[in-house]
Amino acid sequence: MLLKQLASVSGCSAASIKYYRREGLLPPGEYVTATRQDYGRVHLERLQLIHVMREVADAPISAIRRLTELLDDPQVPQIRALQEAQAIALGTPTTGEATDSDDVEHPTVGRLLSQMGWPDIDSVPRRALDEALKTLAAWEMPDEIDAVMRYAVPMTEVARGDIEFIQQRPADAGRVSSDVVVMRAAAGTIAFDRLMRALRALGHVSLSVRSSEAEGGPAD
Repeated sequence: MLLKQLASVSGCSAASIKYYRREGLLPPGEYVTATRQDYGRVHLERLQLIHVMREVADAPISAIRRLTELLDDPQVPQIRALQEAQAIALGTPTTGEATDSDDVEHPTVGRLLSQMGWPDIDSVPRRALDEALKTLAAWEMPDEIDAVMRYAVPMTEVARGDIEFIQQRPADAGRVSSDVVVMRAAAGTIAFDRLMRALRALGHVSLSVRSSEAEGGPAD
């Protein structure tokens, strides 16, 4: 498809597509003439990824460029790009980057990995969990292993469903591209985090109303 068609199908303006090309986020198309390029599924999927990172994750162009450089490097494994996307979605430094917090990891992190039988490896989510637990501790809220396990066990099943969705193949494609995997992972992290927060808040409200009704108090 030509630029005008790509803009129509992707919902991205031709001006934005040209900008992403100049910034190195979007690979060039195949030249059909000296001034016209042909674009395909690769470009459409990259634009979908850029849209999610820009509009959903609110990522700056510099962060998206780092991500796309990883995706376009054949020597870089997909898991590295996934970690970069997770870091953007979680607002957490990528693996190996320094943080302003104490270098000593919160003890509940290691205990959780051991009890869940998860690999004891460095990762972006592990760093995010460490930061979250330290925040809970600072606010004098539960940060012990028993409190965390109440969330970890059901979230494992949620994560299993997430992975099945991320790896689901489109009906008209034989393989899920790295761009689609990373896009789904980033969008899912943000969207389902919002869902979990909303459900938890709804539970708080509902249980409080039920408790008030049981005690004979006003329902509102």
